[in-house]
Amino acid sequence: MASEFLFEFEIKDKDIAARICKLKINGKELETPSLMPVYNPNKPLITPKEMKREFGCEILMANSYIILKNEELRNNILRDGIHKFMNFNGIIATDSGSYQLMEYGNITATNKEIIEFQEKIGSDIGSFLDIPTLPNAYKPRALEQLKITLERAREARNAKFLVNAGIQGSTYLDLREMAAREIGREFRLCAVGGIVRLMENYRFSDLVEIISVIKRNIPINRVVHAFGMGHPMAFSLSIALGCDLFDSAAYALYAENFRYITASGTKRLDELEYLPCSCPVCSKYGLELKELPERERVRELARHNLYVSFEEINKIKEAIKENNLWEFLGMRCRAHPELLSGLKRLTEQKWLADLDPITKKSAFYLQGPESKNRTEVVNVKKRLKRVYSENRREVAPFGKIPAEISDVYPFNSFNSLREWGKKKNENKIEYKISDIEKIRKIMDYQFGSGAGELIADNVRIKRSRKTKRIRWIYEEKELIASVRASDHFIIPKMPLAEKLHKRFKYPKLRVVIHDDAIPFVLEGKSVFAKFVEEIDPKLRARDEVLIVDKNDKLLRTGTLILSPREVVDFDRGIAVRVR
Repeated sequence: MASEFLFEFEIKDKDIAARICKLKINGKELETPSLMPVYNPNKPLITPKEMKREFGCEILMANSYIILKNEELRNNILRDGIHKFMNFNGIIATDSGSYQLMEYGNITATNKEIIEFQEKIGSDIGSFLDIPTLPNAYKPRALEQLKITLERAREARNAKFLVNAGIQGSTYLDLREMAAREIGREFRLCAVGGIVRLMENYRFSDLVEIISVIKRNIPINRVVHAFGMGHPMAFSLSIALGCDLFDSAAYALYAENFRYITASGTKRLDELEYLPCSCPVCSKYGLELKELPERERVRELARHNLYVSFEEINKIKEAIKENNLWEFLGMRCRAHPELLSGLKRLTEQKWLADLDPITKKSAFYLQGPESKNRTEVVNVKKRLKRVYSENRREVAPFGKIPAEISDVYPFNSFNSLREWGKKKNENKIEYKISDIEKIRKIMDYQFGSGAGELIADNVRIKRSRKTKRIRWIYEEKELIASVRASDHFIIPKMPLAEKLHKRFKYPKLRVVIHDDAIPFVLEGKSVFAKFVEEIDPKLRARDEVLIVDKNDKLLRTGTLILSPREVVDFDRGIAVRVR
């Protein structure tokens, strides 16, 4: 592992593989997903101070090779440090010159010189000189360049900054896998490199495959940077796959060519009859933006491009928070056929279902054919195998579901297009099902086959006076479970938890905690990821779980906040919210 410095990374909210995280580097805090605008001191359009004040920017990126090659600039920054020179107290990341290497084929600095220079100027995040192999390059050449990249990565292991470690390998997934495993083992920040040309050529399906193979082969607690992905039209796909950071020089480069960024593509400013935006720039100037003096027009267009980029990040964060990222993707990816192909490829990534919460806050909307393979569908179909019932009804895209569990998420919040139609009268069949049978089948679905047998014949089931839905389950006078109104999942109290514990053998349904956490859990405090010793890998985020010690003694119940893979890899953040 690279040299030690203050580093913290924890998940606050999640949906699919997307996550809203708190990232802290040497005391400087940042919420991800986040955009890193690239600041070029040789062509200053928007100052770092303005970035902070106007856009709330907490992180910037600069090119250390450009600085190194400009003698006056280099001496000033070496004297003052990069934070003082840029008048920016947030996180500053620096690139190594890899982009120039890709564009021009050669640069006049060694990997060691670039690393040492970034240390001297005080970069919070720095890079080694990886080689961004072009898509579909001759494979032996791609392998040769990858070996050089990995050797240079080893030279950066003890750098005095958080290393932004590039993962290369062109479009060869086996090379990407090899690189991801080595880089992921050594570095906390992994960068998906060599993807600029894919973006420029709208090869979103290839982009999805590359990010996916990298995410599958690095620890899930690594920060992931999509290198050079500065256009907002690709943000949602990349974030859904678990990317955390994006750098953007596009806002300035496009402005210099009078190109106007939107969330769904790019327009030439002089071709627009209307400005489809209400950012401060567009609201102030309207079409008069076209008539501004050239330098001012470039600057104002760069500001607009940044507003659009930051707005897209915030919209995606809100979608994560509300658990409707799939719906957001469905809208965004219909802006271009290649984006829709990327979305289709995304639904083929079965590993995403392991990370996605089992129940969500928002409704499930069928938007098109790609919805048939959503993560919720994958998880539902696995759990339906747990439930035997003769009372089944067809619910696309899940197939035949037991009528007893119709009130459970996602069936209770399901919205479909009419043309995804049902056979005539098929779903109009009315089944006479007792409340106790509903609870038993929900138990099987939620906890496993046979869980429903734990519900005795003499239980008393009470409904809400207001909604008329099942809310409480009593055995004699003792409350043994409640039913959550939002998703109809069963919340076991200790009497029912003890039966589940006895019925299902270790490690089924369990989260095993370290002895040091036991006193806090018994007081009802949450379980943090670093105190989890073992976890049932078949659990999903937001499942109800049994919290036990290493001797399998039942301590409490709670709601799993993270997926098992995240619980294992992360050493910060809440793993289980204890009841």
